[in-house]
Amino acid sequence: MIGLVFCGDLKYCPYIKRYIEILEDRNIDYKVYFWNRSGLDMDLPDNYFYCETKLGLDAVGLKKIKGFLDFRRWVVKKLKKDDIDKVIVLSTLSGILVFDELLKRKQDYIFDIRDYSYEHFKPFFLIEKRIIKNSFFTAISSEGFKAFLPEHDYVIAHNFNIKDKKGQYYFKKNKEPIKIVWNGVMRFFDYQKQYLDALKNDERFLIVYHGDGPELEKYKCYCNENNFNNVIFTGAYNNEDKEQLLKDADILNNCYGYITDAGSKLKYAVSNRFYDGIIYHIPQLVEPEGFKSDWAVISKVGNAMSVGDDFADEVYAYYNSIEEDLFDVRCDMELEKIIQDDAMFVRKIDRFIVKEE
Repeated sequence: MIGLVFCGDLKYCPYIKRYIEILEDRNIDYKVYFWNRSGLDMDLPDNYFYCETKLGLDAVGLKKIKGFLDFRRWVVKKLKKDDIDKVIVLSTLSGILVFDELLKRKQDYIFDIRDYSYEHFKPFFLIEKRIIKNSFFTAISSEGFKAFLPEHDYVIAHNFNIKDKKGQYYFKKNKEPIKIVWNGVMRFFDYQKQYLDALKNDERFLIVYHGDGPELEKYKCYCNENNFNNVIFTGAYNNEDKEQLLKDADILNNCYGYITDAGSKLKYAVSNRFYDGIIYHIPQLVEPEGFKSDWAVISKVGNAMSVGDDFADEVYAYYNSIEEDLFDVRCDMELEKIIQDDAMFVRKIDRFIVKEE
């Protein structure tokens, strides 16, 4: 029996679906253990179990520590009681919380790292290093993570699903206005505000935001109060509709923020939207720093620009300079590399499943 462990609400762990998809395809029994921090009522399969300790995302101090310790005690007890043979640990913090239990299971667990965490704190880093060393394999979602993690032979687990590619896509330049499209949770307002101001009421551009989230009203209020007439908000959407929403996108808005403003996570990570650009052959605009920026510029599937007085003209010139056929080739080349990495990831999971069975 394989146990999948995540120390949070499942909505923050979309990549669990890939593991479950593979396990179910191989007819492997599994159980999912997670922390229902938000206290939501959920209709779940019989093999899903959760810790019921409620803890808001804004919790601090002793209350926050107690919540994590409650989850730790609960999940360790469940792993033993349910006679779990192998474990897939989803997120760095999940691994740190049960590190002693993992080290008893040398080579019988997968460690999956999806973000920069507390690697700057030496005790945390040393524990993480031991977990990585004794894992069957450790997966990372970005090559950029190698900059802050211990030296190791990592497996790349892209935030990518081949099922999102439903056909062959081609880039074709459209007439004005050039549609600059955001798809996803509405965040990073302070940074996006610079783009909005730089492109305000420029007839060459239409700025479209598909998505809902904590900052949607902030975006709407700002645009209303400042009389924007070239910005559209479409609200929440079902992920199954993503292909249709991106059908008319000319440039993908993949700008999250300056590294100094938003912290180290942005420096090393690759967003899901980055893969959308490659899959659907849409040029993307990214922030001018970090691993995502380097990948976009080197592979020429996007461009990184700082906001200045000539920003609108620069974006306009960039879009019109793209050679359609050559851009398609570049997207296909990057996608092929991603597919190869993904195939290796699946092979490693298969080896983990059959190990000593």
